[in-house]
Amino acid sequence: MPVNPTARPSPDPAYQGLTLPPFAQTASGPFVVAIEGPNGAGKTTLSWILSRELGVPWCLGTDEAWFAEPLKVRMIRDADWHASALFFLSGCFEQSRLLRQRAGRLVIMDRCLWSTLAVHAAESADRLRTLLAVLEPIAPQIQVPQLTLVLEASFATCQSRIANKSGAARVLDELTATSGFHERERQFYQWLGSQTSSVLFLDVNSDGPEDVADRALAMLKARLGS
Repeated sequence: MPVNPTARPSPDPAYQGLTLPPFAQTASGPFVVAIEGPNGAGKTTLSWILSRELGVPWCLGTDEAWFAEPLKVRMIRDADWHASALFFLSGCFEQSRLLRQRAGRLVIMDRCLWSTLAVHAAESADRLRTLLAVLEPIAPQIQVPQLTLVLEASFATCQSRIANKSGAARVLDELTATSGFHERERQFYQWLGSQTSSVLFLDVNSDGPEDVADRALAMLKARLGS
């Protein structure tokens, strides 16, 4: 992956010496734009709007079979961290395989494997180091999104949006709803942006969903040249 010379470097010394494995970004199938960011930033809402406005399909970053409610809750809330990480990464790999078989020019993806890495990096840099080492040998066989849009939202903004959720979605989001976790997750995305030019950042603190979508559309069209 080419390094982005204009990206903001991570201020966290725990990331020093860490580099992304050589993931694949070109393969058969549609061009994938992933929407990333912390819980409550508005990823799903933006994904749906972009899909509608662009007239292209929407998908989850993890294959839907991995989201059976009892298993999802168990893997997020109860499982050992490495079991949880590998479970969700495997779902991302399967979704990528399925996308390579699809026709079409573009797909909007709600989260991708970056989310799994972000969550564990926010717990500790050692977890991220371990997962990167696990992924290194197979990285050339793993296709990551060709473009990732990271939504930047403050902890207060995310908390207010999480409070509007209900059921398991709210319960699971609240498991990591601390300012420290939020900041460490932000640092991961900054580090990710320093590693690859395929990451863009969008501040979503002030505007409503439609205005955020308008700015996101402008960014995507400028980047994609259409």
